[in-house]
Amino acid sequence: MKYRNMLAIVLASLVAAPAAFGQLRQGDLGLTSEGQIDLDLQVLDSVEINRLANIDFGTYGGTQTGDIGAAEAYCVYVNGGDDYTITPTSSNGEADDDDDKFHLLGDTDSDQIMYTVKFIGAADGASDASVTNYGEASASFKGSVKRDCDNTDNGQLYIDIAEQEIRDATTDTYQDTLILLVNPV
Repeated sequence: MKYRNMLAIVLASLVAAPAAFGQLRQGDLGLTSEGQIDLDLQVLDSVEINRLANIDFGTYGGTQTGDIGAAEAYCVYVNGGDDYTITPTSSNGEADDDDDKFHLLGDTDSDQIMYTVKFIGAADGASDASVTNYGEASASFKGSVKRDCDNTDNGQLYIDIAEQEIRDATTDTYQDTLILLVNPV
């Protein structure tokens, strides 16, 4: 019984082996000798986001009115120029009032200012990006085949804060660290 099972396993592994392999051949003794070997390389996903900069909204108050926003361009490399998504999270976690949103947290108070995150990428071409919820993947975008995107950018991040969020906040300094996880598609 053991031999029958072992024979079945050996036969199954020979059938499952790719046809391109098994070409290994040793040379024969003679004036010349030719041998053959197979070569195998498995390429795994490689991604990198770079060219990022911090966003400082400055101060807001007095006679200022209206929503505020900022944009930050970046480069995403994906081997083969394949597609990617970005899953944003933050060091502050999701907002207390809305678990789909992000928030800035006050230094001296636990007050929160919610904000939204949007992405536009090279393959999107849209002039208006849709909001990406906390912890959810963005739309799919095209990566660059160059790690530095030839010193240009192939994506852009938009942060928007509604005026009412700022008006509802107490006087304080508010901060967050946005975490951008790039995922090959």
